[in-house]
Amino acid sequence: MSPIDQPPDSWLVRLSESRGNYWATYAMDLSLMLFFLAWDVLRLRVGGIEIAGLFVAGVFAWTFSEYVFHRWVYHVPGLAITRRGHDRHHENPTAYIAMPFIVTPILFVPLQQFVATGLGVHGFSALLAGWFAGFVGYSFFHHSLHHYKLPFAWYRHLQSQHRIHHAIPEVNFGVTMRYWDRLFGTAFSKQA
Repeated sequence: MSPIDQPPDSWLVRLSESRGNYWATYAMDLSLMLFFLAWDVLRLRVGGIEIAGLFVAGVFAWTFSEYVFHRWVYHVPGLAITRRGHDRHHENPTAYIAMPFIVTPILFVPLQQFVATGLGVHGFSALLAGWFAGFVGYSFFHHSLHHYKLPFAWYRHLQSQHRIHHAIPEVNFGVTMRYWDRLFGTAFSKQA
């Protein structure tokens, strides 16, 4: 039986819904970010300005990835492997649910090694490090939206927009950045 077809009480589901796995994903993703950054700095000797520019481009690329994944991967019927955990999050927004911590290195280290080493693309690892920085930042921010009440107006606005998404899952897919919702016409509007 493949992991996709695992019954709801399988070891994979239990792992993804464990508090230890939840926090281990942060440690793993931060480690990957540092590994990718170090790869370009120490191994490929990419220059500092180039590293900084590619890192910032990676963070920006993450904002689009956040929208794409949330709209077209987590909310698409038929994708049980991605949908199950996200549906559980909508049922219980404060639950500690995350994909198994080992998934990201399995997916991204071979990709990074192929592009950076196999194809010899200098700077790809810095771009990937920026993408992971965006991902980790998003993860912390999303966690805080469900667990903390901070006194900043901009924060409370994003928190209310995310609550609207939980009530109306067809709108407000951007958690950290509202730009993509406006661009793609999925921002909640009282007039709609």
